Amino acid sequence: MSAFKRTAAAAVAGLTAGFAVAGTALADPVVTYTWTTTSEGFGPHVDQPTLASFDAPLADVLAGMIPQFDITNIQLAYPGLTFDSYVVSSIGFDNAIFVDPVSGNLVFHDIDQGLAVIGQDLTDPNFSTFLSILVDNPVGGVVKDQYNALNHGSPYAGFPTAGFWTATLPVVTPPGTPEPATWALMIVGFGSAGLMLRRAAKTPRPSISRG
Repeated sequence: MSAFKRTAAAAVAGLTAGFAVAGTALADPVVTYTWTTTSEGFGPHVDQPTLASFDAPLADVLAGMIPQFDITNIQLAYPGLTFDSYVVSSIGFDNAIFVDPVSGNLVFHDIDQGLAVIGQDLTDPNFSTFLSILVDNPVGGVVKDQYNALNHGSPYAGFPTAGFWTATLPVVTPPGTPEPATWALMIVGFGSAGLMLRRAAKTPRPSISRG
């Protein structure tokens, strides 16, 4: 293969890798919601979730509404309980939660809104071991969320319990702007191409004898 062809191949490989990374970086950014407990209530097993989060598409947040089935990556943990299944359940007729498009925070929309994220222990034959946390529960014109935990039917969280969800919005690169990793790969590609061109220029060409 000639030096020119090798140089072209190196440049194409570097640029292809860069564009591949760019495509990955721009794919479907998500907003992560995390739970903060404000009241553990009272009862025989008062405690609080040690982990509670879920993801939603940024596009939904920017539209001001997150449909029930767009909620993913639910992570729930509660002291003394083990979960092996995670679901979203509607507690109203909207089948969605409503949010501020700028902050992502939950907002009141109507009395039929609201969902719950639930962690379950499916080894319990009575399906009575779980942690359920309300998301966007409207009470008196404002959003007030609660959680509840049961251990084989026995209360494992005090009542009432309360808290709130906080949105963490991703840092999104404007379309057409390469990510830093993309720039690095492109620079390596162009650098390799330049180096090979310099070497090709310094390599003496074999003389052709004429008979």
